Amino acid sequence: MASAALICDSEPWKDLKEHVNAIEKTHLRDLMNDVERCQSMMVEIDGILLDYSRQRVRLDTMEKLLKIAEVAARLRKKIDMMYNGDHINSAENRSVLHIALRAPRDKVICSDGKNVVPDVWYVLDKIKEFSERVRSGSWVGATGKALKDVVAIGIGGSFLGPLFVHTALQTDPEAADCARGRQLRFLANVDPVDVARNISGLNPETTLVVVVSKTFTTAETMLNARTMREWISSALGTQAVAKHMVAVSTNLTLVEKFGIDPANTFAFWDWVGGRYSVCSAVGVLPLSLQYGFPIVEKFLNGASNIDNHFYSASFERNLPVLLGLLSVWNVTFLGYPARAILPYSQALEKFAPHIQQVSMESNGKGVSIDGIPLPFEAGEIDFGEPGTNGQHSFYQLIHQGRVVPCDFIGSIKSQQPIYLKGEVVSNHDELMSNFFAQPDALAYGKSPEQLLQDSVPDHLVPHKTFSGNRPSLSLLLPSLDAYNIGKLLAIYEHRIAVEGFIWGINSFDQWGVELGKVLASQVRKQLHLSRTKREPVQGLNFSTTTLLTRYLEEEFLIFGYWVWLMSFSELKDRHVAATATVNTLRDRLNQKRQQLLDTDGGNVLSGALVYSLDWTPEKNRIVSASQDGRLIIWNALTSQKTHAIKLPCAWVMTCAFAPNGHSVACGGLDSECSIFSLNSQVDRDGNIPVSRVLTGHKGYVSSCEFVRDQDTRLITGSGDQTCVLWDVTTGQRISVFGGEFPSGHTSDVLSISINSSNSNMFVSGSCDATARLWDTRIASRAIRTYHGHHGDVNTVKFFPDGQRFGTGSDDGTCRLFDMRTGHQLQVYSQQQANTDQDVPIVTSIAFSISGRLLFAGYSNGDCYVWDTLLAEVVVNLGKLQNSHEGRISCLGLSADGSALCTGSWDKNLKVSFPSSTL
Repeated sequence: MASAALICDSEPWKDLKEHVNAIEKTHLRDLMNDVERCQSMMVEIDGILLDYSRQRVRLDTMEKLLKIAEVAARLRKKIDMMYNGDHINSAENRSVLHIALRAPRDKVICSDGKNVVPDVWYVLDKIKEFSERVRSGSWVGATGKALKDVVAIGIGGSFLGPLFVHTALQTDPEAADCARGRQLRFLANVDPVDVARNISGLNPETTLVVVVSKTFTTAETMLNARTMREWISSALGTQAVAKHMVAVSTNLTLVEKFGIDPANTFAFWDWVGGRYSVCSAVGVLPLSLQYGFPIVEKFLNGASNIDNHFYSASFERNLPVLLGLLSVWNVTFLGYPARAILPYSQALEKFAPHIQQVSMESNGKGVSIDGIPLPFEAGEIDFGEPGTNGQHSFYQLIHQGRVVPCDFIGSIKSQQPIYLKGEVVSNHDELMSNFFAQPDALAYGKSPEQLLQDSVPDHLVPHKTFSGNRPSLSLLLPSLDAYNIGKLLAIYEHRIAVEGFIWGINSFDQWGVELGKVLASQVRKQLHLSRTKREPVQGLNFSTTTLLTRYLEEEFLIFGYWVWLMSFSELKDRHVAATATVNTLRDRLNQKRQQLLDTDGGNVLSGALVYSLDWTPEKNRIVSASQDGRLIIWNALTSQKTHAIKLPCAWVMTCAFAPNGHSVACGGLDSECSIFSLNSQVDRDGNIPVSRVLTGHKGYVSSCEFVRDQDTRLITGSGDQTCVLWDVTTGQRISVFGGEFPSGHTSDVLSISINSSNSNMFVSGSCDATARLWDTRIASRAIRTYHGHHGDVNTVKFFPDGQRFGTGSDDGTCRLFDMRTGHQLQVYSQQQANTDQDVPIVTSIAFSISGRLLFAGYSNGDCYVWDTLLAEVVVNLGKLQNSHEGRISCLGLSADGSALCTGSWDKNLKVSFPSSTL
């Protein structure tokens, strides 16, 4: 579709260029007084009304624009070429036929001599059949449960388009009724936060994942696909992938290699660009799974209606053509580079982001289709927000700052009408009052003379003056049902094509996306080498090297790896700088060691043999369980006992404060967990009665912990090889973890730790020498098992970031594990000088708030403070003056990290206050 010359060299273009001077002298206030002009600038097609009378155009302006389209740009011929399947995407030698995706079954649309419509309908029929099976429950997951939740993985057009349609349909009454009891989510960003948000609250047993990638090699999409595959297989086993993942792709070989049944793959074609693919399986499959195919078919019919209108209507009454010409006028001739898309409907909140991608990726070009640099501005900067939210966000700039042409989009009927008694208008009328008022405010403005007539003080007149003369157009739809949503999408798709046809650019390639991908692959390779082989950053420019080095340093601090990376001076002298880096770390280590040696002696709380302790969130109280069968509540600052609770069982092994600090729990050899309210009245002997007893374990209760911020939820670990989630209010078991399930522990559970970042996750340690990760929403199996220890895992504790956890074992080591990957990140072990000497057992651990220090108590009375990065001992608190004289059985840090408490078989609790927060 090459052109012999740039369009700006044509006579119609030059004529319009001269016409700009006349328009610049004319204010919209005057243009709006011409009723005949305004009437001619209102076009209605199938219930959609376009009003472009507030554009800075006269009737002769439109005549000149139409002449450019018809004569200079040969727009009619270019539209025919697109509909005939010609390779108008000349850079990639492809047809552009997204119109075929919504064509009627009997339509003939050819590409390379073949009618593609039968192929389209083959896929649509397959989607209809599959979605009906899933929705009806005849297609189920690996455990036999219905798949009611769908996560669609894609990026760019394969994400933004379907997300827009889904968001628009969510509140349509008919569509919402069809989607009752179902969820549809979209995963696009490789940021793990996006993954976390998407799987939050989902059960793998009821989740179906749709992976959208034409080649099945898109880096971001495939990384997210592998992440979701791991999520499913960790919970249900690798064989479950075939039942819980399907694909939209053309690469059946890679699909099958990934673990997806090729029979569950839905095709699309190279004549479909990603940003125009919402009407293909890319959008139709997830949308049909959510709403049912009949709803989606109405959406396709709406888009097809506009396809026919665009192809057959005269340019004077052609919505996409008129809109495209007005964009060219605003951008290239009036010099307005941006466009605000302002839908007055919350249902269209994702419309502007989608059109932003379609428009800016299509027409963000600087050369013509022949590769000639454009001597004029082309392409729009699109942004937007639903009204009236935008009015309180960026409308200030639109009214009194830069001139930004605006598209106002509204609907006559609300999807969810509300009529409140006593209100002047309905909620929708209130919304639409702004829809009708804002274009006039932009067009007319308010002059200084008007302000003075309104008695505005002189000094405020400049601030309250609105220049007006700011162009906008209005699109009024009858409603926002599936049919009209399809029409709206197609109007903008074709509008963008018209702009490209006029400017003489290729709107259907996107080479600007590729360069970043190439450079990202270089950085990806460097990241791999730096992390796996400790290679310094090299081969990149100074700025990128600096940023990447800083990033790697911080990442390794966060995830527990340490790599000696080059800084600026290391580019010249690696050895000297590496040595300096090591010395700096040593200095920091020595500083921390001295801080710990300067620790305040603190308080000694004396009683009986101490087995367990816990701090309250406000740090000033400690609960301890001891061999004399008592729970004691201590004031950590004064060493005074505030409560001494006599227990029915002398051998109490664990205790815990509730998050509110008003109750405590304890458990031991009686296989029960008792709850005491500290607000209860004491009896004659000064004892507090038990408020609840949790019974159900068949072995001793070794550990207990309240769920963060939930005083009514408690998790226990037991010698019966299980963990249990309890409802403290009712005393009932909510879930049992392990036991008869094959993925559970094979010996006594000794310890548990709940993730402070995600209270659904907890880890358990056992006599089977493993730690296991559990999700309270999935009690049927452990999410992951962690190996490495050669003895009982006595203690587990989550790292402050919630992504790692530490363990302590009978084998005398502490270990740090990555929760997500299962990798062992670090081992903390003291080599014994005498190999015949028994290795002291690790009994308990705790992390400092920063995670830089690991406190570990041992059976010989040692209390090592480890540097978690260097795996070196900072200090042994057990060798300091006034240290314990027996086995350290438990330890814990206060919530703010300012106080450490250790409990011992020497019958003492010791509270120390380091010189700085740990």
